[in-house]
Amino acid sequence: MKKFLSLAAVGLFFFNVANAGSITVANSDIELFGGVSAGYFYTTNPCDSGCADPNNDYFTVSSFAVGLTSKVNSTIGFTASFGSSPQSDLLGLETSKSFEPEFAYVSINPVEGLTLDAGLLTTNVGYELYHTWENPNYTFGMVWWGQPVTYPGARATYNVAEGIDVYAEYNHDAGEAFAIGSLGSIAGFDYAISYYDYSAQKNLVDLVLSTNIAGIDVALNVDYQWLDDSAKTSGQDDSAYGVALYILPKLTDTISLPIRLEYVDEGTSEIYGVAGDSAWSVTITPTWSPTSNAYLRAEVAYVATDEKGFYDGPTAADADDNRTFVGVEAGFRF
Repeated sequence: MKKFLSLAAVGLFFFNVANAGSITVANSDIELFGGVSAGYFYTTNPCDSGCADPNNDYFTVSSFAVGLTSKVNSTIGFTASFGSSPQSDLLGLETSKSFEPEFAYVSINPVEGLTLDAGLLTTNVGYELYHTWENPNYTFGMVWWGQPVTYPGARATYNVAEGIDVYAEYNHDAGEAFAIGSLGSIAGFDYAISYYDYSAQKNLVDLVLSTNIAGIDVALNVDYQWLDDSAKTSGQDDSAYGVALYILPKLTDTISLPIRLEYVDEGTSEIYGVAGDSAWSVTITPTWSPTSNAYLRAEVAYVATDEKGFYDGPTAADADDNRTFVGVEAGFRF
């Protein structure tokens, strides 16, 4: 009986999704979202320290997640995503990540214009989003690597004017942290500006600007970070900055050519975790999108540091100061 009920529930679930795009539970609309992406990837110098058996290529499910969101009424709702998204980045390549809650929070609107979110939050810092299919490039960048991603906490957001919000949050991201900032649109620019303070660790000022220039979407993400006194090391630098430029031309209705250019300079602070004082990267991702919710893309990325920190073997002789990344990924989102 239990198996029959489970199969019946699954069948009803997919019937509702396919025919209505939502599920109705207790007279409340619950919307389904998520996606899946997978591909084949190859990199030179795949290790970040000496390794006896480097794995230069691999097949992977780069993201799989199913989420639900609902505005139960005008006062309360929720958003939750459950899945596995390893978030491969240029510095560390793919990280293992178990199938688990990715983010989940309850939203309350006690008065008009004010939203209170509490739970496992997604950050407001940075341009790149949580899942690979949400970003123009498959790999996550060096600037993204130095930013917060998700954390347990609470956030208050207030709409101060049409298209302009301000927010403040308190969270437990690797210890206590808090943030303040603003998001919105002004004079043809979408913007997000944040100050993020990791208690007794470091501080981060983040700016994201995006607009359309001559029919081409363009975005800029700039970070400046500095260490708290308790985290400083005598004789080492205590600040760093990173810049990421995203150029997103559409060649046709279905073909685009996203480009990401990055530069980070950390001196000896080790804030971004690059080998040496600085690094730069370029990522090109030709993408075919036959429908609005499906894509096939290739990617070529190159990252270079001013000291040797990428390995293709167990000894210092196998170290290099650059890494080339090549891959093909297909994705579907709903």
